[in-house]
Amino acid sequence: MDIAKYIGLFLLKNHYCYIHGLGNMELVKRPATHDGKSLQAPTYEVVVTPGGSIDDNLANFIATNEQISISKAANTLREYSIKARQDIASGIEVPIPNIGHFTGTQSKVQFVTDANFKFTPAGIPTIKNSKQLDEQNMRLAQKPSYPAPHKADSVNWSMVIIVAVLLVILGGGGYGIYYYVNSMKAPAPAAIPVMPKDTVKQAPPVAMPDSAHVKVDSAAAATAVKPTGDTTKHSYKMIIGDYFELEKAEKRMRNLKINGNRVDIMPKDSGGYYVFTNISCLSADTAHVKDSLRILFGFKNVSISKK
Repeated sequence: MDIAKYIGLFLLKNHYCYIHGLGNMELVKRPATHDGKSLQAPTYEVVVTPGGSIDDNLANFIATNEQISISKAANTLREYSIKARQDIASGIEVPIPNIGHFTGTQSKVQFVTDANFKFTPAGIPTIKNSKQLDEQNMRLAQKPSYPAPHKADSVNWSMVIIVAVLLVILGGGGYGIYYYVNSMKAPAPAAIPVMPKDTVKQAPPVAMPDSAHVKVDSAAAATAVKPTGDTTKHSYKMIIGDYFELEKAEKRMRNLKINGNRVDIMPKDSGGYYVFTNISCLSADTAHVKDSLRILFGFKNVSISKK
């Protein structure tokens, strides 16, 4: 999936593009200039500013074009942002095709617009003169209208259908009267003979076994099953965030604590900071706990700290 291509397409379509971790890209118009000999046309330049309004418009745009879920598109975009920050910190330029490239340092991201980049905004649609349309409609209305020619010997099918319906109604009414008259002359039904009542005989009582002769087999009692495996709960440090800067790690920690989560920060051996939470569970349940934390905190690389 070419994330850089979709960033360029989204930027040219909306004149802005927010990428979490890199900043807000804006398409800025520079006014026309005069170099002393000729007038230069206005140009467009891409500028990156830190922060910006956080939204999922770019992830929705990628998901629509790739026919994937929004969560998968957001995760892929997050991985692209992390890789881009690492390349920028190492002095590697991160290109956006046909537009320019990202550069800068780990703390400040800049964008250099390609010298051959040219952008032409969409044209303004023209609206026809309403007065001309009114005059044209008036001329059409003034044209004489001629009646349709009369067709000779045409059959009036509506009258034929009405006559047929009336004949059906009259025929049905006559049959109803004939049936009613004949039904009045029908003989009375014969009397139903009274049948003698059957003598009800009671069934003999069923002999029940004496409760004193019922025996209970004590060997059929349930035997308690002792649980097997490790039932001791252990405390684990689950990593739910990975950040390059301490400021962002602390901000993430504060936001989670506001919602009642017990989290803390610890430094990484290779530079950067982890946000983690302490979880007490069985050793066999760690995989299930990791899956739950991925869904809860939206962090894909949930792992157990070895410190």
